[in-house]
Amino acid sequence: MKVITLLTDGHIGGIETLCLDYATYSKHDNVMLMLWEGGEIADEMMRKGIKVIILNASRRDVWGTVSKVMTVIREEQADVLIAQHEASMSHLCLMRAKRLFPHIHTIAYAQLNAVDMIRADERRGLWLRKAILKTSLRKADDVVAISESVKRSLLEVMDTPEQKISIIYNAVDLRGFPYKERKYSADVCELIYVGRLVPQKGVQITLHALAQVDDKDRFRLRIVGDGDYRDELVRLADELGITDRVEFLGSRRDVPELLNSADVFIHMPVWAEGFGIAVAEAMSAGCICVCAANGAMPELITDGEDGFLVGIEDTAALAIVLNRISLMSADEKKTLAVAAHNKAKQFSTDIFVNKLDELATRKPG
Repeated sequence: MKVITLLTDGHIGGIETLCLDYATYSKHDNVMLMLWEGGEIADEMMRKGIKVIILNASRRDVWGTVSKVMTVIREEQADVLIAQHEASMSHLCLMRAKRLFPHIHTIAYAQLNAVDMIRADERRGLWLRKAILKTSLRKADDVVAISESVKRSLLEVMDTPEQKISIIYNAVDLRGFPYKERKYSADVCELIYVGRLVPQKGVQITLHALAQVDDKDRFRLRIVGDGDYRDELVRLADELGITDRVEFLGSRRDVPELLNSADVFIHMPVWAEGFGIAVAEAMSAGCICVCAANGAMPELITDGEDGFLVGIEDTAALAIVLNRISLMSADEKKTLAVAAHNKAKQFSTDIFVNKLDELATRKPG
């Protein structure tokens, strides 16, 4: 079976890495079709022998780009077309393909909650983006939501037919984030955050909570990642008087090792994230995760069993949970860490690939 996956480009990103994993382990014959340009992930795909087609199409020439995609579908004799990105161009291609090639099985992916897919905070072009996505999701043979949270948003915002929606959680390469048993210190609780430094990720909430804990000397926080918000976070840490307990590491390539040296992973998003790969990776590595009960976080974490959930932007509640964890015995912490690792197995690459392969073989209609 020939499966073509539409991507906007082949640069490093969560969706692109997911597609690399899928093409690597899928039982189908996969082609990765990049609309605009290649990139590091596209290069890695080619090194692995995965067929990659880079159109270098014009972003402004809508129908010219759609026509090029249709030519590829015809030449490759594709059986399945997957639109992995929320870009309007991908979904225009999906709809056109279904019209020209009625036999083709079209799958529309929802990697974000619906309001983020249509970029509701950007008023310009909002109605057009929503109209294209809404129509594409309705006309596609199947729709993949990466969590229950995303599925609910599609039903509420896009009126997507529920019978078309399948939930397939994004994959975590568990082999790349192995569990390591910690030697927990009775004196210091090692905290970590990994991700982009933008206001929506809520790192500022973690800093405020760190300034409110009972025994400030018991905690150290490492912040891994970069972004435009970094300078503001550095300033905030200084304002709160916690600079000596916060370390900004920037972008790092040794994230698994850093996770293995941490006790607690904190993620306090103020927006409804569709999944949370960084959280699942931290769970796999054996971190006790403390997250805002937002978006898909309650699907990853069962509060008090394999991690902790707190209210959105609730710095006081976060401080209380951190106090509680720091006072736990080593055995109590280990129990939570092992439970987190076992929960992460539900999001393995093997499960993801098998479910998407199975969906691809489903007959349209």
